[in-house]
Amino acid sequence: MISRRSILIAAATALALLSTGAANAFEFKAYDQAVVNKAITTGKPVVVHVFAPWCLQCRAQEAILNRLSTDKAYDGASYFRVDYDNQKDVVAALGVPRSTLITYKGGAEVERKSWGTSQQWVVDVLASVN
Repeated sequence: MISRRSILIAAATALALLSTGAANAFEFKAYDQAVVNKAITTGKPVVVHVFAPWCLQCRAQEAILNRLSTDKAYDGASYFRVDYDNQKDVVAALGVPRSTLITYKGGAEVERKSWGTSQQWVVDVLASVN
């Protein structure tokens, strides 16, 4: 039989674990043209990151985006990541270099910027849809 004390300890432990982990406001999904197009046509904000793991600027942007991912100010958008090395057709269709952020709102593109690596640069791009 489980004691009342064991139940209380288990509940306290579960609450402590829940309070220490900050939930992400967003996370990037793999870029799928049909899914992205559907998200754009809803009119809600969409952010696309063209990313290569070997690209220093991409990695800097990724680190900033990871830090911002727990900020609830950014939870209203859908986030997608284009794999620069393995989605060359998408990269060509978008007509962008790696290390690019593209934002959409109201069903249309509103911002397209490449190569920025400061937190302010990333925040400014995200602000175009928030």
